[in-house]
Amino acid sequence: MLKYLALILFVGIVYAGESCDRKEMEDTICSLCGQRKESRQSGIAFYAYMSNNVMVKTFSKHKTFVYDRVETNIGNGYDARSGKFTAPESGVYVFHSSTTAHNKSHCTVEIVQNSAVKDIAWADAIDHNDRASASTMTILNLKKGDIVNTRVGVTYGGNFMESDIYTRMSFSGFKLM
Repeated sequence: MLKYLALILFVGIVYAGESCDRKEMEDTICSLCGQRKESRQSGIAFYAYMSNNVMVKTFSKHKTFVYDRVETNIGNGYDARSGKFTAPESGVYVFHSSTTAHNKSHCTVEIVQNSAVKDIAWADAIDHNDRASASTMTILNLKKGDIVNTRVGVTYGGNFMESDIYTRMSFSGFKLM
């Protein structure tokens, strides 16, 4: 592959009437290969979910949800100990959360960037025995080091939020650009 790039570069230089020495040509090729390798390895994405139901009695206002099962964590931005995503680099990111209330339970879930609420969903099965799901999709412009997480909102009650074989409480995100 490198030989073909060298030939193409050499032909392009000769055709354009320019000249360069071998070292300059090798440096240019190495630079192009390095850029290609970086673009293949770059990317930021995560997907995590809760491995069990979450009892509402463990909630407090603004408690951060911690999603303990991490399926994807490209770029290592999500921390399963704290439940927080830290932007490894600046850019536009897309975040998604999914929450299910079960049997007369309810909870508002806030998407938070650096302690500022950016989106809210309310999984509300407060008046019936069944499931009620809520989800968000939030697009945020982040600077490197910004923190995004989900947390318990201003209202919650009942028995539990469901995360099992039927539905999952999850938090995910990726860098769009």
